[in-house]
Amino acid sequence: MRVGLDLTPLLGPPTGIYQHTRALLDELVARDDIDLRGWLLTGRGRARGLDIPVRRLRVPGSVAQQTWRFGNVPSRRLIAGAVDVIHGINFLAPPSAGSVVTIHDTTPLTRADLTQPSVAAKAGAIRRLLRSPALIHVPAQVIADELIADHAAHPDRVVVVPHGIRPTPAIGPYAGVPSYRRYLVTVGRTERRKRVPVIVEMLAYLPSDVALVIAGPIGNDEADVEAAIRDLDDPARVVRVTEATDSLRDSLIAGSAGLVLASEYEGFGFTPLEAIQLNVPIAATAVGALPELIGDGFELVAPRSPDLTAALASAAQRALESSVPTDIHHRVDSLRWADAADAMVALYRRASEI
Repeated sequence: MRVGLDLTPLLGPPTGIYQHTRALLDELVARDDIDLRGWLLTGRGRARGLDIPVRRLRVPGSVAQQTWRFGNVPSRRLIAGAVDVIHGINFLAPPSAGSVVTIHDTTPLTRADLTQPSVAAKAGAIRRLLRSPALIHVPAQVIADELIADHAAHPDRVVVVPHGIRPTPAIGPYAGVPSYRRYLVTVGRTERRKRVPVIVEMLAYLPSDVALVIAGPIGNDEADVEAAIRDLDDPARVVRVTEATDSLRDSLIAGSAGLVLASEYEGFGFTPLEAIQLNVPIAATAVGALPELIGDGFELVAPRSPDLTAALASAAQRALESSVPTDIHHRVDSLRWADAADAMVALYRRASEI
């Protein structure tokens, strides 16, 4: 079976979708039951470290998504060549039989104000996909439920396959906050849905020896993040790391006293699970797959709590004083990319028979 995998996310920063693409690619390329090819919808950038044929269609994704709102052009063959199945790993692919599309979350459909304009612009093409014969992959049951109940997706065509969590190597702690005894960390692009300003404001409730590291690319909430930092009594308590490799992210998390997530909405939620794998406690809102996977191990905060800052500060204080429950650590360790790849190959076979 010939499978064409969208590699376009590998041209961008190491976000959650980048991690998903890289980890799934590494598992699939090692298999002998599929013939894996890659495809790119862009004339810019270069994906490095690939051992598979890659086809580049010099049509921007923004153009393709506009045409996919109304039809099947550019087609599977034009994009990926002679493949049996095409996997659009970043919300989009031709709205036709033989397509598998990963929808990471429903923000483009329901809360475009919370995400990047380039992501919000995908809404029309996603709605077309939901009416097409394409199979929809989602990483959490909560996303499947939303697509079926709120966006008329057919239940038989929505398949839940949780992501894996990449093994984290033994790594030394980050040493970039020398003036403070402990630090908390939040990881990800500073998008509005992440509500990073709330995390900054939360510092006022915590002991003065606790700093905060914000690790991730600049997003559409950057102005409010900077304003929240300026409003602190001691703005030096916040350290910014806007470019972070996987090893630096691991080091930041491993050296922290806790990871904080204030998101109003998430799809899967890699970073809290990666923190747990590193035995770092979390203070997080009950979003994405977290309630499904670890909700009984941590006291998650209601994402629409009337006083979110105080509620998150209480959760962060608990994280500073606690450790990761052993059973929750084992549960997260069981999320393997090899298992995710097995399930995705089964989904590809199903798509190839439509």
